[in-house]
Amino acid sequence: MCCKQITKRGLTMGKVLCAIFMLLGFAGMSHAEGAKANPRYVIKGGTIYDKKSGRTWERCSIGQQWKNKKLGCVGIVKSFVFEDAQLLGEKGWRVPSADELASLIDYNRKDQNQPPMIDEVAFPDMNKQKMVYWTSTPFEAADAFFVDFNVGNLDSDSRKTANAVRLVKGKQ
Repeated sequence: MCCKQITKRGLTMGKVLCAIFMLLGFAGMSHAEGAKANPRYVIKGGTIYDKKSGRTWERCSIGQQWKNKKLGCVGIVKSFVFEDAQLLGEKGWRVPSADELASLIDYNRKDQNQPPMIDEVAFPDMNKQKMVYWTSTPFEAADAFFVDFNVGNLDSDSRKTANAVRLVKGKQ
């Protein structure tokens, strides 16, 4: 099928390797042919237009760059403390508010406890170790709000914590 089967000590290593390759191949290929994003999203290369909110989102996290439909987001997701994150926007791009970023939580996935709690076709190649994203919304003197796409929550933390960032453009 996909790997030549090699038997060692009674185990079919070929089947194990085949399963691993298939998982690795499909886990990072949420932008693969046939997969469909939520119909509220209009995909235009490296951006997503959200028909529901009227906002345009970067498909990739800061540190990644959109290559093409086959490769998706390439690069390493970067983390920033809150103040540094707020400096990242340019040419109309900005860090989203708490309400804006929380609008990306996929409640169908959350109800089924299927992390990440975001549309993986629209927003591919998310780093499973960096699923917490800053918003632009402060909370008290030393904290700010973030969205954790591992669990689909809006919460707050110290502004000194390093988190990922996704930029948005459009109405606030």
